[in-house]
Amino acid sequence: MLSVRCLSRLIAGRAVVSQLSFDMAASEVLAILGPSGSGKTSLLRLIAGFDAPSAGSLHLHGQLASSAGRVHQPPEQRQLALSFQDATLFSHLDAVGNAALAIRGGSKASRLQRAREALHAMGLAQMDKRDVATLSGGEAQRVSLARALAADAKLLLLDEPFGNVDRLTRVDLLQRLKARLANGLGAILITHDPADAVELGARVLLMRDGQLVADGTAQALARGEHGDWARSFLQAGV
Repeated sequence: MLSVRCLSRLIAGRAVVSQLSFDMAASEVLAILGPSGSGKTSLLRLIAGFDAPSAGSLHLHGQLASSAGRVHQPPEQRQLALSFQDATLFSHLDAVGNAALAIRGGSKASRLQRAREALHAMGLAQMDKRDVATLSGGEAQRVSLARALAADAKLLLLDEPFGNVDRLTRVDLLQRLKARLANGLGAILITHDPADAVELGARVLLMRDGQLVADGTAQALARGEHGDWARSFLQAGV
């Protein structure tokens, strides 16, 4: 699904992503983990096509998507769905309308029905005509995730999707997301919290200062198979 080779991104002469290489299989769940400032979101922006790499290449679904200085496939052509820490809902649409935004094809009625089903899967019902300004932070995040899951996408990109919700909501959303990913949708989760990676059963890419320092299971990192720093980071977080 995704092949990254020697990918770098320089900003003001500083390498926020430095010589990263990895592959991701279809339907795999990948957690890009690391402390603040490690380059996680910069890497996600390269995968999404928002930024061009300074060096290296990125292939998506077997096609060259980006190479040094160029974005060959814009975000809307990458068959991606995105959900961010800030829900970014549109105030002129109700909750169902927001969830339906990423759905392509079919009648308006069918798109709205798919949106309702996605909202229900995220624990929300009776959301027609619900003004998004009245939603709690947890409800807004559920709508954002429902919108991503309702899209016709092959890869789901999640940037700290549980950062603005309380602990109980986080646990519930993790379980609902895990159930959806079990159906074969590939996902990349950006997080600073090792517990998210552990609970989703994700393969972990651990970043530090723009570099990839470990690639493996959370259990292997916690056992020290990828060095003391990786073990300490995993154990402290979990």
